[in-house]
Amino acid sequence: MRYIDDRTLIKRNEKGEIVHYQGIVLDITERKLAEEMIKGQNRVLEKLASEAPLEEMLLLLVQNVEKIRPGSKCSIMLLDREKKHLFYCVAPGLPTYYIQKTEGIEIGFGAASFGTAAYMKKRVTTDNVMEHPYWTEYRDLAAEAGLRSCWSEPIISSSGEVLGVLSMYYGEVYRPEKEDMDFMKTNAQLAAIALEHKLAEETLKESEHKFRTVFNNINDQLYIREPEGKSYMDVNQAVVKRLGYNKEEILKMEAEEIIPAEYWASVRENLKKIQREGSRIYEAGAVCKDGKIVPLEVSARIIDYDGKKTILSVARDITERKKAEAAQKLNESRLEALVKLNQMTGASLKEITDFAREEAVRLTGSKLGYLAFMDAYETSLIMHSWSKSAMEECAIEDKRFIYPIKTTGLWGEAVKQRKPIITNDYTSPSSLKKGYPKDHVHLTRHMNVPIFDGERIVAVAGVGNKEEDYDESDLRQLTLLMQGMWQLIQRKQLEDALKTYSEDLSKANDELRSLNRIKAEFVTESLPLMRVDYGDLIDFETWEAIEDQQQKAIDTVINSSERLKQMVDSLLYLSLEQAGKIEYSFGDVEIKRILSDVYLNLVLMIDEKELKVEKEVPPSLTHIRGDKQKLTDLFTTLMGNAIKFTPHGGTLEVKASEEEENIHITIKDSGTGIQKRLIPHLFHRIYQVDDSLTRRYQGLESGFYICKNIVNAHEGEIWVESEEGSGTKIHVRLPRKNPETRLSKEDPEIGVN
Repeated sequence: MRYIDDRTLIKRNEKGEIVHYQGIVLDITERKLAEEMIKGQNRVLEKLASEAPLEEMLLLLVQNVEKIRPGSKCSIMLLDREKKHLFYCVAPGLPTYYIQKTEGIEIGFGAASFGTAAYMKKRVTTDNVMEHPYWTEYRDLAAEAGLRSCWSEPIISSSGEVLGVLSMYYGEVYRPEKEDMDFMKTNAQLAAIALEHKLAEETLKESEHKFRTVFNNINDQLYIREPEGKSYMDVNQAVVKRLGYNKEEILKMEAEEIIPAEYWASVRENLKKIQREGSRIYEAGAVCKDGKIVPLEVSARIIDYDGKKTILSVARDITERKKAEAAQKLNESRLEALVKLNQMTGASLKEITDFAREEAVRLTGSKLGYLAFMDAYETSLIMHSWSKSAMEECAIEDKRFIYPIKTTGLWGEAVKQRKPIITNDYTSPSSLKKGYPKDHVHLTRHMNVPIFDGERIVAVAGVGNKEEDYDESDLRQLTLLMQGMWQLIQRKQLEDALKTYSEDLSKANDELRSLNRIKAEFVTESLPLMRVDYGDLIDFETWEAIEDQQQKAIDTVINSSERLKQMVDSLLYLSLEQAGKIEYSFGDVEIKRILSDVYLNLVLMIDEKELKVEKEVPPSLTHIRGDKQKLTDLFTTLMGNAIKFTPHGGTLEVKASEEEENIHITIKDSGTGIQKRLIPHLFHRIYQVDDSLTRRYQGLESGFYICKNIVNAHEGEIWVESEEGSGTKIHVRLPRKNPETRLSKEDPEIGVN
């Protein structure tokens, strides 16, 4: 059956006679069905409000379903008290013999559609009962009753308990559409409301009013007031429990004493619309006895209560939804903070750290925050700054700035455990706490995170005294913000280092030009028109001094140029690394050939310094799986550094040997060596040599940081042995390829000078 809207226009001639009709027919079936569904549901709710018997309410619901879905037969079965068997409550369209043989069915997987739905607590739709395994036992019965498809929706209470099953049958094979499933779910929920009310009614005395049972046991807050009344006529127990007043207090108060002032105008307007339209859904709030405001979604409608026309407002606490909305806004704000931070390329270090620290306080809803940097050996935290709010609250005159990790209390656990630490009850006793001085900022909650640069902790950021507990969202956002801050600091310090090297090169060039100008001007002024031996004009020692200074200036220019080039190359590598664009091409590689090529590339440097090269590289060294170009870069850097730090006429050793699963390569120079305290930091991108934020970029200057990355990519190891005055020995261990292929011919060995 279809519903139509027929609109007709009659055309007449000059005599008034009908000539023809013009009309349009609109299919309004969907609109009419939706209206019928709403009307049917309202009738059920009205029955509910008028204390009608359960069977009468559910029969009205089933009849409404069959009316809106022509050709369907609907039933509602309820679980017994033991929650094991289903019994029919209403099934007006099903044959009596079918009801008798399926009455009391035990729920379980495969017990027809309805028994399975009750057991699994989810919808079960059977397009063809003649073929589905769930209907094996009842297939002949269904065929006799003319039932070919069955859809079953569990009726679930607000607490998640299965109360029964709503089923829809059709006499033909029929697959449900989304609209059908939504329709079933809506009616099952309506049945659940009716059933919950009935169950609540049975828990009270027989003489108690049925509506009162439902009213006081429903989970949502219920308010009843007259349209023009200033106070509430009645409220349910959910209102009392949530707001904290007793019922007598609420009924003596005016409604607007409970409704927050910011909602007064909106509520008044909605009350007028409810009287005109019959129902309304809107947002409001309620003030608890302790002053907290509960956000509510209110569904209100006109009902008869105690013979009076009243407004029933069903209010649902939407605190969690509001929190989710606030969290989404906060995430957007956090993203904006990260974008702003990334754009602070021209800001000073103080501006960057102050911005990150204050944003950390704001975005986590904290009252205070701080930022501390780690020394090079991860033994002490150097306090960098506190948030403005903390500085205003703290009354300590002699504030400490260096905190040894061993003696630092709970707030230093992020370093000790090398992970973020959340303490949502800072006042509770803990063996980790060391206490804090008199007049220190009082802490109630605390969260701090270590900031990592690779495997090394470089700083610790903390926030405190949020009104609510810190959670994983706060932790994630604080970490992202501080990692962004650290990357920006690194970028600025790298740029500063590059600027410094450029300035060194510029100064060296200026000095060299100055010396050349001195010689040129002296000769020009002293020899205007005649040829004279320079030795007669300037003594030998003075001339040698100028020549010596000039050579030193040239060496400085060359050295500064090399450092600048290496820093630029390293910065380019770092940029590619951060962008995730470092790529490796692995294949069969001969380490012996790579070492030979590296030696040939550096032979001029070796000859210039007249170094003695000692090598031990077996001719049949096993191949490995690696990136030839990256490994060439690796050994070029390591051997180049060794040559650089080996004195004129010194010794350079290059050795390679096969171990059980690896190839072990060592490069040793006879230079001055490295201080032991610096060795652990050689392969860091940067390291700190004092207790300030001044950093030396040894890892990037020497290429050691890049070398370690290359070795790690090959799943190998790299380490340094060195003592001051005894030279430096670099070890590289790379996993070798299975010894299935050996070098087929002799390659040129590394030469010896």
